[in-house]
Amino acid sequence: MSESTYEIAIKELEARTEDIRPSDVVLFSEPLRSALNFVIRLGRFSLTEFEEKLEFTRDETKKVADLLVERNLFEVTRFSTAEETYYQSRLSAQTRPLTRPPSDIWKKID
Repeated sequence: MSESTYEIAIKELEARTEDIRPSDVVLFSEPLRSALNFVIRLGRFSLTEFEEKLEFTRDETKKVADLLVERNLFEVTRFSTAEETYYQSRLSAQTRPLTRPPSDIWKKID
């Protein structure tokens, strides 16, 4: 018995321990790869739009989106309502917050 495309997508996302960057999308299987390419290009999108591209059920799509929020590829926007969740994709390759270098960095470099 072969796995469904949903099960494969979940395994691929759960296997990742680091943040997912837009450049990592090419490593995923279809239809996840195509759906991610589409919504990343959109920038802002709804769960319904993501569901249409993935062709999973709404609950399955929500689980995928939640994993992508955890991995910092998506963020839930303030425009979300009880009926519809809206997301924004992170376009930058840098998704982790930057830290300030120590104040004595120049002493260490010299």
